[in-house]
Amino acid sequence: MKNLHFNRKESVLRYKDEAKRKKRNTNWDKIIYFIVLLTIVYFAFNFFFVRIVYVEAPGHVLFKSLSIRVPEDITLREVYKEEGDQICRGDTLFSYVSAKDELLAISNMSANMVNKGNQWMEREIYELQKKIGLNEIDVFEKEQLIEWNKKRIAEIEDEVVLGITPKYKLENYQKDNEKLKLEIENIKAASSTYNNLIASLRRANTGNGQTLTINGNGVGGMSNLNKYYIAPIEGTATRIYKNNFEVALKSENILNIHKREDIYIKAFFDQEDFKYVNEGDKVTVIFPDGEKSVGHIKRFYFASYKLPEEFQKKYESTTRAIAADIFPIEREDQIKWKAFYKMKVNVRISKF
Repeated sequence: MKNLHFNRKESVLRYKDEAKRKKRNTNWDKIIYFIVLLTIVYFAFNFFFVRIVYVEAPGHVLFKSLSIRVPEDITLREVYKEEGDQICRGDTLFSYVSAKDELLAISNMSANMVNKGNQWMEREIYELQKKIGLNEIDVFEKEQLIEWNKKRIAEIEDEVVLGITPKYKLENYQKDNEKLKLEIENIKAASSTYNNLIASLRRANTGNGQTLTINGNGVGGMSNLNKYYIAPIEGTATRIYKNNFEVALKSENILNIHKREDIYIKAFFDQEDFKYVNEGDKVTVIFPDGEKSVGHIKRFYFASYKLPEEFQKKYESTTRAIAADIFPIEREDQIKWKAFYKMKVNVRISKF
């Protein structure tokens, strides 16, 4: 009879207790993925929300300033202020001699000092002629550069039309040419002044027998011709362009005075956003460190302005914007704004 006994051995399969099962490892990849995704969604939502609800404009903090210049060609004798000095109304800023007075004084003098006087005059004439020669070389080089820029502009104009080259490159060359032309005009004006001085010195050399003396202030008696420029406002000397004994043409600034209490923000609104902003509107000012303040729009400028280079996107055509002046509302805000002079800020105003 067959043995009906089956294999009674214990099964090899074993079920482990649930508590003894190994814990699954944390999936860090998924966690990082979701964190990055949520961050992108947050910033995208914030970006579009701000664009829909608010009008934003770049701007920079400025003080009211006064550029000091004299309506004639002069020679500075002494500048009494330095950059950063506080200036009160009525302070003497600098002393100077008018070019016309200087020429008249020289023409009225004689050259009785045949040896010393003639030597001094010849030396002065030689120095002036040398300056004129250097100016002529400088003008020639700048004119050559202008011609080269014109050829390059003609080439770039075609490339801009075809979309090969961005428009800002063309504008850079055009700006360079305008700057060079202005420099040439200033150099020629200086050379003209030098020529007048040479002519006056030569006339003085054959004068009427008066004595020509030399002292620390130049030609004898020249110190009596000194004039003094008095500060018309109070403020801070923020920029001094000329030093003692330098020639300042009537087209050139000598120094700048800023009024620190008259601080404001010049903001540049896109033309399509102009319908959302009005004079008197309150705006939120966001500073580079994230701090916020409140101001109000005091006035708009009559014409549109070319957006400053620091706010202009490099590879886009030049943008013209609506400029507005924004002033602080509270005295404390005015003090806060001073710390951000000439820094970029963002101005935000609600559309609704």
